Amino acid sequence: MAFLLSAAGSANQLAYACGGDQVRELRIGAGGAAETWRWTASDATDLPADYREQMLAHIDECKPLDDGRAILVTASTGGAVLIDRATGRVTFRARVPMAHSADLLPGGRIAIALSIATDGDRLELYDRRRSEQVIQTLPLPSGHGAVWDARRQRLFALSHDLVQAFRLTGRGDAARLRETARWTLPGRRDGHDLSPGGDGRYYVTTDDGAWRFDPDDGSFTLYAPLNPALRVKSVSAAGDRIAWVQAEQSWWAGGFTVMAADGRDRRRVPLDGIHLYKVRWR
Repeated sequence: MAFLLSAAGSANQLAYACGGDQVRELRIGAGGAAETWRWTASDATDLPADYREQMLAHIDECKPLDDGRAILVTASTGGAVLIDRATGRVTFRARVPMAHSADLLPGGRIAIALSIATDGDRLELYDRRRSEQVIQTLPLPSGHGAVWDARRQRLFALSHDLVQAFRLTGRGDAARLRETARWTLPGRRDGHDLSPGGDGRYYVTTDDGAWRFDPDDGSFTLYAPLNPALRVKSVSAAGDRIAWVQAEQSWWAGGFTVMAADGRDRRRVPLDGIHLYKVRWR
């Protein structure tokens, strides 16, 4: 794999790409990109067989946490795992139908957004020390995003029509998420991806575009470099660098794009042997 980046990626940066049953770590810099680590669900001997063979077959989120020491993974085929980056060991797992995103909350809590399924359409709260034991469930129709905002001390969750804010209260089994605000998505709605923008605002993708969302005033502003752009599966920011995935074959792509935040210096990053769904910067 080789390509050149200019100002949009002049410094080495780690990105995590996921799709199928794989998570790949890529080091991206001015000289190109190289794979530095890979985790494959079917090879994870510390997982039960149904996780390896079915529940992690279509991974759709790979979020680096704990300063890159852990990777939080969800899959639309029904599984979520927390992976220790150094060892590849699974330290938490959950059976979560149509899981599409997750994040780590204070006190070792994990929030997982579930999309459309018989036992989905909800937000679930877990303790990372207790696999497969749900603490709380809340309605979240077509759940697609979960991001903890440490500065605001809020969990932001994305559904078909809304961005919702939740405050975390209580400890242990008494921990609860309580809604504090909600905002209706713009355009044709159908929320798909929610990610922090590094400036207090968020990137949100919907059925018909990409937006910047500001929780302070509730505004959604079109993000011009990605409009019009349909079926954008993920947007991730690291400083002035943006990595994004747009579906090319049904719901997946054969690579992703890196660019400056203003849309300049676009570079395509092709990936072989993976039905790519999302990319996240570390």
